[in-house]
Amino acid sequence: MLRTLFTPRWLALLGVVVAVCVAFVWLGLWQLAVAQNSAFEELQAERDALVEKPLDEVMAPHSAFPEDGAGHPVRVEGEYDGARQFLVPDRVLDGQDGFWVVTPLVVESGAVVPVLRGFVTDQSAVDIPPVQPVTVRGELAPGESPYFGEEALPSGQHGTIDLSLLANLWPESLYNGFIFATAEQPSLTADSLATVPPPQLTAGDVDWRNLGYALQWWVFAAFAVFMYLKLLHDAARGRETGGGRSGSAPTVSSTAPADERIEPHHV
Repeated sequence: MLRTLFTPRWLALLGVVVAVCVAFVWLGLWQLAVAQNSAFEELQAERDALVEKPLDEVMAPHSAFPEDGAGHPVRVEGEYDGARQFLVPDRVLDGQDGFWVVTPLVVESGAVVPVLRGFVTDQSAVDIPPVQPVTVRGELAPGESPYFGEEALPSGQHGTIDLSLLANLWPESLYNGFIFATAEQPSLTADSLATVPPPQLTAGDVDWRNLGYALQWWVFAAFAVFMYLKLLHDAARGRETGGGRSGSAPTVSSTAPADERIEPHHV
């Protein structure tokens, strides 16, 4: 099979197959990118269409987090309770390790919503906001997964914004989500706290039509490789078989040597 492969004809055909496969794979990757971009643009359009609403119009205390709640712009009025403020360690902002500063905001109804007010690299830079009315604007986010090393953390720190844990620590009704604060009125947060931007959009789905096109191109590439290998195998086998037939088989003469001829017996 290798002897057949290294003939000019089959090497040239191999070059064509490689070029075709590269083109098909590239086309498949392009279609995949189109599929992802289409889903991202659709998600971005849905998010851009969201209008800032009062928090209570988006969700209520002790209710499930809404399906379209992540990233929803909200505003809420209340007072910070600095005595129950906590830090979340091992967070990163702009390549720097530090802490999230999370403060409960007590709204007029008495319910509480955690507010991510900012980020610090040094615990000594953490401020305690004054107790006065404030309007917080930001984006909603669901609670984070539990952290199983709480016992090892210093007092005043929690490994994540675990709402189930906070529900056991805070007696008030708790909103089942927290807010990435982007603005306050009046501003009560010290300049030492850097604003934590809300999470970036990620497309959790793809455009299935374009994904199908991508898979189709990759199937074509695989089929081209399969057909080349099959034709090469058939050609190599035919060459070997044909070589066996071209050799002439030895023939046996029916004429005996002269000295071995049987003379007729005369009576």
